[in-house]
Amino acid sequence: MQGGAEAPKTRHAFNAGVCVVTLFALTFVLTSVAQDSSDPLRVALSKRIDEAKHGTGAVVGVLTPQGPSFLSYGRASIGGAEITAETIFEIGSIGKIFTAFLLADMVERGEVALNDPVRKYLPSSVTIPARRGKEILLVDLATHTSGLPRDSVEVDLSQNNSPYVGYTADDLYAFLKTYRLERDPGSKYEYSNIGVGLLGHTLALRAGMNYEDLLRRRILEPLGMTSTTITFNASLSARRATGHNARLFPVPPWTGGVLAPTGGVNSTAEDVLKFAAAVVDSRSPMKAAFARMTSVRRPIPDSRTQQTLGWSTFKRGSSELLAHDGGTFGFQSRLVVDTTRKRAVIVLINGRSEEALTEIVSLALDRDTLR
Repeated sequence: MQGGAEAPKTRHAFNAGVCVVTLFALTFVLTSVAQDSSDPLRVALSKRIDEAKHGTGAVVGVLTPQGPSFLSYGRASIGGAEITAETIFEIGSIGKIFTAFLLADMVERGEVALNDPVRKYLPSSVTIPARRGKEILLVDLATHTSGLPRDSVEVDLSQNNSPYVGYTADDLYAFLKTYRLERDPGSKYEYSNIGVGLLGHTLALRAGMNYEDLLRRRILEPLGMTSTTITFNASLSARRATGHNARLFPVPPWTGGVLAPTGGVNSTAEDVLKFAAAVVDSRSPMKAAFARMTSVRRPIPDSRTQQTLGWSTFKRGSSELLAHDGGTFGFQSRLVVDTTRKRAVIVLINGRSEEALTEIVSLALDRDTLR
């Protein structure tokens, strides 16, 4: 959810109750598939998991015109089951892409318009900040140009528990009522978890159902993404990876309350590539909504990338790539879709690190298969 762009705060905490686990974590040996030192991708995963201890397991999925393939490494927890393409990870801010898709889809269905003010679909009692007569529009929320800050609560990255546990719609409304915008909506990019959370909440109200039901009806069921979820039943829980902090301590599952649309989705490498396959499929019944997502482009300062609805986009050689990172307090992920060559890569790791996943994505993106 945090996206990795903000430096950790200095306050630290230590839970003495996990000392035994810590001692074990520092000495355990992963019993993963035998290493192949000739495979640079497997070597990179080994460095992450076995040497740097950035989690206990990882999975990489690559989509090519021939279909998906996967490379798994390590275990879902210390001493747990081996990671597979069906292991469920927290995908953090990659879930923002789903929320942006819902906006594009609802625009295509005539249910909302990109330039609708967000207040139009919220209770009349809710106060939405404005500046110099300019209101926050739905498109502003989806492109991180609303003027809303990154978060509405203090986020201490040295902690293990989500700061949004129990965060309700009333909490969101109370924040919006008192917040004063420092810039005009639509004028400048500033990454905002609270903005995309507000977008998902607003779309759910417009659709007359909760966010997870909207997600399931518009994306998950049509694409057969049966392992993607916010809430867990017993069957899904059995395939859930454990998240780990930077010291390899297990951390509680991330919860976002009403802000689940910004970082509360859980998924698998297999499911994420189903979504990516629909993005690059010119015959997909969702193609109009995917085209709508990239029809809006706003500059991201000091970078070579642009912000679309949900995605950041940039060039790699002659290819146009769409991308999004994800990070919770116990997981790290990155999704890249090459719309020119109809390829995609998803990387999921059950640990937290400041080290980007760019190298692993680069090693996988040009592979014909990971088998």
